Amino acid sequence: MPEDPGLRRQISCYIAAVRTHYLVVLFFTLIVYFPRLCLSYLVFFFAQFLRFLARLTGIATGRPVANRRILVITDYLPPQTHGIAIRCHAYVKEMRARGHEVIVFATAYEASKETSFDHPNIPAVVNPFNLNNRIGYSPGVKLAWYLGANTWDVVHLVYPSLIGGFVLTACAWRRIPVYCSHHVEMDMFANHLVPYRSVVNFAILAYNIIGKWPAVRWGTLNAAPTLCFARDHLGAENEATLRAVPSGTHDVFTPEKATPTERRDIRLAKFGVDSEDVKVTLMVQRLSDEKGTEHVFPAFVPKKEGGQGVQGVLAICGDGPSKASLIQQANALKLRVVFLGNVPHHDLPSIYRSADCFVTMSLSETFGLTSLEAMMCGCPAIMPYCAVFDEIWTDKTPKSWHYRIESVEELAKAISEGHSGRKWLAEHPVKMTWGMASEELLRQYEECIKMNEKHKQTLKGFVSQFDH
Repeated sequence: MPEDPGLRRQISCYIAAVRTHYLVVLFFTLIVYFPRLCLSYLVFFFAQFLRFLARLTGIATGRPVANRRILVITDYLPPQTHGIAIRCHAYVKEMRARGHEVIVFATAYEASKETSFDHPNIPAVVNPFNLNNRIGYSPGVKLAWYLGANTWDVVHLVYPSLIGGFVLTACAWRRIPVYCSHHVEMDMFANHLVPYRSVVNFAILAYNIIGKWPAVRWGTLNAAPTLCFARDHLGAENEATLRAVPSGTHDVFTPEKATPTERRDIRLAKFGVDSEDVKVTLMVQRLSDEKGTEHVFPAFVPKKEGGQGVQGVLAICGDGPSKASLIQQANALKLRVVFLGNVPHHDLPSIYRSADCFVTMSLSETFGLTSLEAMMCGCPAIMPYCAVFDEIWTDKTPKSWHYRIESVEELAKAISEGHSGRKWLAEHPVKMTWGMASEELLRQYEECIKMNEKHKQTLKGFVSQFDH
């Protein structure tokens, strides 16, 4: 009897999922994580002991300087292609341009851009749910040494992170202020990615113990891209120490065309469109279940077939595990959809400028950088009503560009309004750059440092006795 190739494939996929998603995580948690964590603490306290000896021998440390000494710890930097990586890289670049000493520890970085201030060597494993990302599972010896031996004005810890507990306890010991920024709705993503409720509950509890709860307890300030997400994720009872981490985008995202014929050239080459009468609706996102990309299709289905009959081309930039199924759905519905794959970040401005409107179906965003990028390029952004988008955009965009996620009719109407919205956006331009965001971030760092002064004075009074 011939073997069923479909069944064999299903069994192989299940074995691979168990091996990749759960056994690896279990192995690193129980066998690798705790021994390496103990080693990190040992290195940290050894560095502190040597620093103490330096005091005894008359070497004064921690003298005030004109710039700030900032330590950024993150799992997210390019070549990873999501919003957190873009955000972290932009912060670092802008703060260094302002003369601050910014040291970065990360799980990966682009070799061509790496400097002596960058340390992409946090011990990490491949993220089993997003193979293009890496998850730091231990602080590592080098980070432990830097935390124990060097002087820092502030530490910026980027979440999600599995090493937050170590960093926060080390900084609490040294009275170093810590700015914790949280960028992912863990509960929502966990339920989307893992089908087993018991596994989800255990994972969330473990993350809270080693990550989120230490941030609430020892973080000087906790921030998120929006205050509504910060309250929901960290608790409204902590309102006094919650902030909105500033957001922006790069200066290349502008309405000005690179060449006089840019719009026509891009529309023809990328969208297959050679007429301004054919409207192009654009989506830019990771193609995964939590983004809800497939929910846009009914708006483009002809009315005689039960859809809303939005005319034109739907162009989708991005890649991910849902891409194959999205292509199948689009073909089955006979829709005019162009899948552009991953588009390099520096090529996106011309794509935005050449589309007629941008749309997102995602309710999982903590900010939504692509919506801002589109607006900065003069492309109207259509988005669902939700706490995050409402906080950011309610007073900046027409109400007609928003829709209820459950209403395909409202979505179709909003897209049609967006197709004719470039003139309004030209008269009401949006400008939120990373330079502006970094200035605000530095102001929040100063607030963080000032809040920590009282805690620092106790330690400073003791330590100063050893300075000559």
